Amino acid sequence: MTFTQSLLMSMKNMLPDLLIWGLLPLAPFILAEQLRPVGPAPRFRDYGMNILIGLSTAYLSLPLGLLAGLWSSHLRQMLPWKPLSITFDSIGTVPDIGPGLEILAMIFVPLLLHDLWFYWVHRIEHKVPLFWMFHRIHHSDERMNTTTYTRDHFLQNGLLRAFFPTFTLGLLVDLDLTQAGRAAFYSTLFLVVLSMFYHSAIRVRLPWLDRILVTPQVHRIHHSTNPQHFNRNFADALPIFDILFGTYHRPGKDEFAATGLGPEFPAPRSVWAAQLGPIQAAAKMLVPRRESALRKPAS
Repeated sequence: MTFTQSLLMSMKNMLPDLLIWGLLPLAPFILAEQLRPVGPAPRFRDYGMNILIGLSTAYLSLPLGLLAGLWSSHLRQMLPWKPLSITFDSIGTVPDIGPGLEILAMIFVPLLLHDLWFYWVHRIEHKVPLFWMFHRIHHSDERMNTTTYTRDHFLQNGLLRAFFPTFTLGLLVDLDLTQAGRAAFYSTLFLVVLSMFYHSAIRVRLPWLDRILVTPQVHRIHHSTNPQHFNRNFADALPIFDILFGTYHRPGKDEFAATGLGPEFPAPRSVWAAQLGPIQAAAKMLVPRRESALRKPAS
């Protein structure tokens, strides 16, 4: 099957999965944040814009994701080492609780590896101006809500967040194909639902959970407009990496920060602005204006 055929087939099969696994689970979180919101309740146009950005990103980043997988499979055959083989079979043989433990392992082992690379990629996105051009779309949501989890630029998802894990952990770790499929399903489903939850605008305090899993209060600190909160709480699921590397900020009892980037970077009002705006900004950064380059100093 050619790359084009694979791409077209993936695009055709992706929409039902996006609707079932990416949108339907939003319903209870939308209801909860309408009933008990942090500040003004999100508007339905806020939900609609984020979903449209998310759908466009899913389709636009798909070719890059397929290329990453294709190139990685060729590169793995040329490696001078054999990737570490991981299996969950032995866990499943534990009497009585084995099957449950196996599912937990399939969720949290990939999650731990995911968060290890995600933490550092996320820090890079905030540190390097070029990458921040694309990532700030996610942070521009002034009424952060459960659908904000979909609000990413396609180049951010397709390059940093597809190529990076494929060409780092993907070259070091190997899983049986069947187990890899099950682990990917369980861990991805858990992470998607968790991300919907911690992006939500639900006014809820979970101090007993704040150091174990990312909660809405913990992640709201990361999106905060308060300079004291900048560059805090980068983890995608497990705050342990923020704790280990000194970037963890535990929210106070009633600390529900305002979100967004302020008037200097207002939220884009269309899908086109969300996807094309960062590319234009990056181009201006990388290619100085011709007149500036040709301008001669005054004599």
